[in-house]
Amino acid sequence: MNHDTAEKIRYFDGLAPRWDETVGNDQARRDRIDEVFTMIDIGSGASVLDIGCGNGVLFRTILGRIGPGGSLVALDPSPMMIARAKELHPDIKNIEYVTGLVEDAGFPDGSFDTILCFAVLPHLASIPKGLEAMRRALKPAGLLYIFHLDDTATLNRFHSGMNAPVKHDMLPEEDELKKVLAESGFSVDTYIDRPGLNFVRCAPC
Repeated sequence: MNHDTAEKIRYFDGLAPRWDETVGNDQARRDRIDEVFTMIDIGSGASVLDIGCGNGVLFRTILGRIGPGGSLVALDPSPMMIARAKELHPDIKNIEYVTGLVEDAGFPDGSFDTILCFAVLPHLASIPKGLEAMRRALKPAGLLYIFHLDDTATLNRFHSGMNAPVKHDMLPEEDELKKVLAESGFSVDTYIDRPGLNFVRCAPC
């Protein structure tokens, strides 16, 4: 693990206890997430990987889709975020928590029907390596969803204005993102970039 990645993990560790307040995970934001999920195809019994799960803001929505026959793996490089997620969801038993980077997690090939990458892609230690790991972990008919509750320009302005280790974490513009996705073995079938939403749906190719 390089110094920059370790520094970012410490940064998110420090934010974990008050993450909801920091990012504004109020009911209005949760309603916006629910709106995004109308575009996300997750069926009953599906196997799902939530990358950069944070404190678990997506858990109940995912579990409501997959039902008792599905499986959810929650991955985050921050040990304190994982601890906070467990603390906030003590009643949910069918989640497997994994602390680490997606490129180092070692998931068996073809493990997941769906991979969700919410508000995390710019923070990956290496976007190409992370996407390649996601491609391997997806089933051949699986889907990857990358989404943020801001458009690319707004998100990148926000990050660049921070005095924090994430200052240089930029979401690639459309052409660059599609290029790195293609090089990582994905084809993009949906790309939306508008005020309040960046949403990408892609499949292995």
